[in-house]
Amino acid sequence: MSNLTPPMVGQTATWLSIVSQLFTTRMASLLEPHGLTPAQFNLLNHITRPDLQGGTRISDIAAAVEVNQPAVTKAAAKFQNMGLIDLIEDKHDKRVRIVKPRPEAQMLIGQIRQSIGPDLFTAFSAIDDDEIEGFLRNLKKLGGWLSDNRRP
Repeated sequence: MSNLTPPMVGQTATWLSIVSQLFTTRMASLLEPHGLTPAQFNLLNHITRPDLQGGTRISDIAAAVEVNQPAVTKAAAKFQNMGLIDLIEDKHDKRVRIVKPRPEAQMLIGQIRQSIGPDLFTAFSAIDDDEIEGFLRNLKKLGGWLSDNRRP
């Protein structure tokens, strides 16, 4: 049986929105020197996943990260100009583009993580050591549920 109440759900949703906005603003500031927005960083993180090294379609990226195709196409063009990805035409359908990460993309992700790490470490140290594992576990659980139950 759950102890969940409407006021608790409302407060949780409110705080999740507040924290999300504050974190996104902080990430924008941290990513600015690298020439990326938080949305572009998320896309690049997705594209460089080990299971996608062979490449993935723009439409699949858009669906996975819940961004429209034109935004992914625009970011992909930027990444291509930065030498981070190759855009390959599908052999069967010339309208389809495959995004294939280059080693430079993974190197940039590593550099960004190293440069923003100290700031994020300081931010997350606001949570007690004995609570951080539970916090992470709950974030993963919520993220998994939201991913499995996407709204149309």
